[in-house]
Amino acid sequence: MRHRFVFSILTAILIFGMCSFLVQERKKTIWMMGDSTMAIKAENKHPETGWGEAFANLFNENIRIENHAKNGKSTQSFIREGRWDSVYRGIQAGDYVFIQFGHNDQKITKPNPELFIPQYKANLAMFVKGVKEKKGIPILMTPIARRHFKDGQLLETHGDYPNAVIRVADSLGVDYIDMTKKTSQLLRSLGDGASKHLFLHLDKGHVNYPNGVEDNTHLNKSGAMQLANIVAESLREQHIALASDLKRASSSATLPLSEQMAHSAMEKLFQDNSFTDSVKGPKWTYDMGVVLEGIAEVWRNTADVQYFNYVQQWMDRFVMEDGNIRNYRADEYNIDHVKNGRSLLMLYEVTGKKKYLDASHALFNQLKTHPRTKEGGFWHKKIYPYQMWLDGLYMAQPFYVQYAGIMGLPEIYEDAVNQFTYMENHARDARTGLLYHGWDESKKERWSNQKTGASAHFWARGMGWFAMGLVDVLDYFPQDHPKRKELIAILQRTMEAVRKVQDPKTGVWYDIVDLPSRAGNYVEASASSMFVYAMAKSIRKGYISKTYQKSLERAYQGLLNEFVRPSGDDRVDLIKVVAVSGLGGKKYRDGSFDYYMSEPVVANDPKGVGAFLLASAEMEAFHANSKQKSFQVVLDNYYNNEYKKAEDGSMRPYHYLWDGQDNNGFSFLGRVFEEHGAELKTLREAGAKHNLKDASIYIIVDPDTEKETERPNYMNEQQANEIAQWVKQGGVLVLLLNDQGNCELEKTNLLAQKFGLQFQLDSKNRVKGRNFEEGAIIIPEGNEVLKTTKKIYVKELSTISVEAPAKALLKHQDDVVMATTKYGKGTVFALGDPWLYNEYVDGRKLPADFQNFHAAQELVSWLKEQIKID
Repeated sequence: MRHRFVFSILTAILIFGMCSFLVQERKKTIWMMGDSTMAIKAENKHPETGWGEAFANLFNENIRIENHAKNGKSTQSFIREGRWDSVYRGIQAGDYVFIQFGHNDQKITKPNPELFIPQYKANLAMFVKGVKEKKGIPILMTPIARRHFKDGQLLETHGDYPNAVIRVADSLGVDYIDMTKKTSQLLRSLGDGASKHLFLHLDKGHVNYPNGVEDNTHLNKSGAMQLANIVAESLREQHIALASDLKRASSSATLPLSEQMAHSAMEKLFQDNSFTDSVKGPKWTYDMGVVLEGIAEVWRNTADVQYFNYVQQWMDRFVMEDGNIRNYRADEYNIDHVKNGRSLLMLYEVTGKKKYLDASHALFNQLKTHPRTKEGGFWHKKIYPYQMWLDGLYMAQPFYVQYAGIMGLPEIYEDAVNQFTYMENHARDARTGLLYHGWDESKKERWSNQKTGASAHFWARGMGWFAMGLVDVLDYFPQDHPKRKELIAILQRTMEAVRKVQDPKTGVWYDIVDLPSRAGNYVEASASSMFVYAMAKSIRKGYISKTYQKSLERAYQGLLNEFVRPSGDDRVDLIKVVAVSGLGGKKYRDGSFDYYMSEPVVANDPKGVGAFLLASAEMEAFHANSKQKSFQVVLDNYYNNEYKKAEDGSMRPYHYLWDGQDNNGFSFLGRVFEEHGAELKTLREAGAKHNLKDASIYIIVDPDTEKETERPNYMNEQQANEIAQWVKQGGVLVLLLNDQGNCELEKTNLLAQKFGLQFQLDSKNRVKGRNFEEGAIIIPEGNEVLKTTKKIYVKELSTISVEAPAKALLKHQDDVVMATTKYGKGTVFALGDPWLYNEYVDGRKLPADFQNFHAAQELVSWLKEQIKID
């Protein structure tokens, strides 16, 4: 008996403890009552998806979802079938109950559904009162809009049912979300064609819908996610306490935000008929170019070929082999149509394919004859005569200047500076420094000021385009050009004005930047992303002071808080993007505040997505080390001094250089260095103490033989001594040579021997064709430099012999292929191949199991650790 008594006590204690634990750990529950648009779908109904399914993924672990919505249910049938009783019994204090009916209530008394509205309202009121009795929190919702367009206009199909929901909510003093209004705005912004991609539209042959389906009421997975995000955003906007349990965008993600947004973009954007029509071909539009530039930056951050392929595949749909561009007309003289030229030039520089350059010639030829104002500013469009808009500076000028560099057209540089100068002179407000959206030289437009010609308001995205145009132009503008400082001064004035109107509460910017408190104004995602990109890049490049860093950090956090929302596994959406804003036109846009507020605000508009891709890629890549002291990395262009004929006929340096975008360039390696805080320099003189006095790292790659250069610059004893002395005093020397026959080895060994290194006159790891495994080197655990890299590709290399103080870092088939030396205060790293040039780093050629890009990151990190800090 005693044992049984003790056991009973222990059991009671255990049960009591478990009950206490369960009480303490009970999660807040969201109960969902509604029809098919909210409901969870059976497997045989997929891809039909209720927004309630997607909604469940937006909350953290504190929330439990009980979705009782069911296909075909009205308020009446939900009550009659006992579904309401089931929910009512389960509600506990503090639970939320979402109530959304209407689609099926409307059908009850066809053809006159309005007769049922009194009963509909009574049923909703009963739900609300019952939830309150249980001390729960009811939230009423109007039904989602059906996709029903006629002559391009969305028609309302729910009659007075949405208003009935609102009247019940108001009479009982409870929160409501007007989903009819919000989803109607979304459908109108997308239009008849693109909006179908939210709904269940399938061709014949689908496993669940063998005959196909066109359903404009029920959502697919993408549509459900977008609507779930609308509900979540409404919780935030209405300050409903439940919003505090919504996940942050990156809380469970495995990819950086830039990649999450890139995946969303590649899956969701450019899916309507204007882009997918196989006969007419895709629409040539600037907002695609913004997205493609953002995705190209993600490629440069990751070396993941899927991003490069996405850009190339889209441009290949436009560009024929002869360089003609489908659906582009130069005689429209639309400056927006020049924008995609940046993607064409990138593809030309990376691949060398002539068709991309030929297509770029067509865009340049448009600019050669593009109409201009009297002083020389490009009109925004032929249909907008004598007008310059801020947008146009971004659309044309970065391409214009990049093209000038490729084609050797120095006269373009001054013209480009003038375009920014003209725009600033006419659009800048002297008091605030802000820029008006547009300027009409003729002063005939109703939107223009009759004295100044400027429009009435400071539109945020217009200023965003202008700022991005400036920082991107500077990438291609010659460092020694006398007008460069004028561009930087314009950028500095613009960024200072932008900083002054940054919202102190959210950290981002309002659509009309100087009127944050005016009713109807809102914080806007595309402009805020553009300002983050321009500010971050300007700080990194030294165009503006580092005092902007705090503003930048607040702005980027504001982007994430205000605009970025989770959208499934490793996917995000960008909300609160104004779809478009312009001036004049057939449906006249008068430039008033009310006009700007009338334009639809949507999720995932390409202009916002592209700008966010650029902003997030910039922040992720370059700002982890922004507060650390920068260091200088000098790349030799003296011992390696090869030239080739450029497009303009001149001979230009190439091969293993920072600005090389092609297979033989070091642009990816240079970017990795910059991500670690490096300043990149190129040395076109012999290595000597005075040339290296500011350098922390000096890289010598593949010194020339007479085969590569008519008069090669050979290493001599004096130069070797000076370089060795620089290392001894704390310099970090990197020797990336090559195999015998492709590199001068004997004279370069004058330098290597001073550190106990000798490059052998051999050629190992020779590879036939694309048999990449012949160039594979496995990295054993414990490697001092490549700590987590497992496999690299190095072909046709010279091996190394080592003697003290040098030591082997990596062997392959008993040969030393990587070595290092501690020499005085400095360090030497040696490998017998250029190895980390773009061809084997950028992800386009090697199989995915080779880790050269990862190895580049680890090498750069290790080299940085070797720098002697005084």
